[in-house]
Amino acid sequence: MTKSRLWLGACFMAGMLFFTSCSDNDKVSFPDGTSGDIPAQVMEAFNAQFPGASNVVWTTKAGYAVADFYWDGTRSANVSRNHTAWFALESGLLGMTERDIRFSELPEQVKSAFYASEYGQAPWVADDEVDVLTRNDASEVLYVIDVEKKEGGIETDVDLYYTSEGILVKEVIDAEDNKDYQEYLPQAPSNTVESWLKENYPDAKIIDLDNEDGGTEVEFIYGNLKHEAFFNRAQAWVYTKTEYKFRNIDEVKDIPSQVIVALKSTSAYLEGAHVEEAEKYETEVSGTFYCFELEGRFDDDTKIYISHDGTVLQGHPDLGGNDSENTGTVVGDIEQFIQENYPGAVIIERDYDDGYLEVDIRHEGKEKELLFNGRNEWVRTSWEISIRELPSAVTAALSAEGYRIDDDEAEVVETVDSFWYEVEVQRSGEEFKVFIDASGSIFQVLKD
Repeated sequence: MTKSRLWLGACFMAGMLFFTSCSDNDKVSFPDGTSGDIPAQVMEAFNAQFPGASNVVWTTKAGYAVADFYWDGTRSANVSRNHTAWFALESGLLGMTERDIRFSELPEQVKSAFYASEYGQAPWVADDEVDVLTRNDASEVLYVIDVEKKEGGIETDVDLYYTSEGILVKEVIDAEDNKDYQEYLPQAPSNTVESWLKENYPDAKIIDLDNEDGGTEVEFIYGNLKHEAFFNRAQAWVYTKTEYKFRNIDEVKDIPSQVIVALKSTSAYLEGAHVEEAEKYETEVSGTFYCFELEGRFDDDTKIYISHDGTVLQGHPDLGGNDSENTGTVVGDIEQFIQENYPGAVIIERDYDDGYLEVDIRHEGKEKELLFNGRNEWVRTSWEISIRELPSAVTAALSAEGYRIDDDEAEVVETVDSFWYEVEVQRSGEEFKVFIDASGSIFQVLKD
């Protein structure tokens, strides 16, 4: 998969391969086909950092001068790597470099982790070109592996973000082809946030930091685990989330035994659901609790929340912060989509789940889950309703087919071009999940 680049200098003169600063002016004008000016201090920093760079194209974005270029300073086997470097316009400091390497040149820990994951197995295929993001601060170096598969005539593309230690910290489905990684430019945490990190997680390595109007979200690695901390607008700590990676939930020694006992006593677990994900939440307002995502017999997901003392909780506990602060963690196109389609909704939480951005909201008295792909395009919304809320056409159709509803709740699913219900039923002693639209038309049946 070829990576697109912002090659905006198509009108360059043939001999103009590099730009130098002028002694009588502190800025160097862009050639035709570009816009803005390059400060001399940026040019000096670029020359010092990447001597001999060629085919340089400059643009400006988000307060940075951005250079796309070829540089043979790291040439291996006569293969030239493509580079993009971001220099702060005001200071001339290098903020971030994105370069391409061969898959074979990945650190061994990254390759081992990749091959041990589902993405390292067929039908997934990895691109031979890997993006490496290096930030000029204490942030982790990130390796972005692009994988794709084709099943049932459907192509799926996923970007996998690994740390040098082989920790998978992010999955993004169907991201933009010409991504420039602007969101990973280094941001300095406030003194309050920085002090909190040093006190609670010394030597933590930052993955990403987002300063939004609603507060600050910091993702970091500590103890070989990924953590996420959120601070409100006043920079007061609200919660910390820790993600656990495991093949079997019993492998996670950090989860108290009373919590595991409570988990294994839930109906979902007793019915054979597999524990896919586990997260620990430490909050200011709700104390410590755990979230487990279980995959059931029909490949449907159930989230179970259990407090630190082993109490199974009803619904998502309050993470803290007021509504505007929570909403502030979702911005741009996604925030606008939610405001337009779910007026009055309260953002509970956002997170990446199976490559999609999952935004949990509370709307019209129900918790709803929205999924967005890497282009911030809405994919689907789902929520649970009681059986009493099913349309009469649905219950009549199920009865006419001899099905008996087997659960107190059903799931509603809405996508760009469809709307349906997922209902668990029984017939002749066998269990099924029926997919049925509001008119009572059954379009799929899964047998347990």
